[in-house]
Amino acid sequence: MSISNHSGYVAYLPRIYQQKSGQSDEDFFLGRFLQAFEAMLSGNNGASGVENAGVEALLDGFHGYLDPDYTPPQLLDWLAGWVGLELEEGVEYEGEADKREKELAPLQLLPLPEARDSVNRHLIGTAVQLYKKRGTLAGLKDYVQVYAGPEAEIEICSYEEPIRCGMNRRAGINTMVGAANSSYFSVHVLLPSPTRTMLNRKAQIIREVIRKESPFYTNFSLNIEVPQMRVGVYGRVGMETLLGGMAEK
Repeated sequence: MSISNHSGYVAYLPRIYQQKSGQSDEDFFLGRFLQAFEAMLSGNNGASGVENAGVEALLDGFHGYLDPDYTPPQLLDWLAGWVGLELEEGVEYEGEADKREKELAPLQLLPLPEARDSVNRHLIGTAVQLYKKRGTLAGLKDYVQVYAGPEAEIEICSYEEPIRCGMNRRAGINTMVGAANSSYFSVHVLLPSPTRTMLNRKAQIIREVIRKESPFYTNFSLNIEVPQMRVGVYGRVGMETLLGGMAEK
């Protein structure tokens, strides 16, 4: 709404309260008085020329604050608290845009005009569904998949079936030699990572996720494999295949 000498709300008042013919804007006190209410309810450009949304617009778009795809980055931690989550920090989980904007202090926190995707936003949106499968191997796999990324391949083995010769068995991954601890399972993650720092950070988070989400009486082992190009096995560059090897930084 553009700046004017009196409020646009005057047009909705009875004629007796409107500006008289020949009356200057300076003498029309009611028009200037209503500007404060119009700025609060309908919004205005303000003295600095920066547009501020009014209460009406905020209420119309309130659902955006509760949608993890549209809520402002500054409110993600608040929204995550509704479903009992503690979000991870870092550009690989927050996303570049959210990490950059989170440090800003705008005059108003408005919902995003377009949906934005990140690991943290996806986790908030799927948390309730993940809780329904909590304590199961399927739920644990879905939970680890969120943090490992869509490019990772995850296999969880509970060792309930005896070994069968001729099947696809790899010792230490989906086959165990000798007796296992009670309620034991193993998690094997094929995790492409461009840098060793990111690999170590993801490995630490994945291990902590497994520890928190698995039942207290279980025992587990985690095996993380970084894929290298193998014709006919791994072949998608940037997904499960890295060209030139892993950077050390």
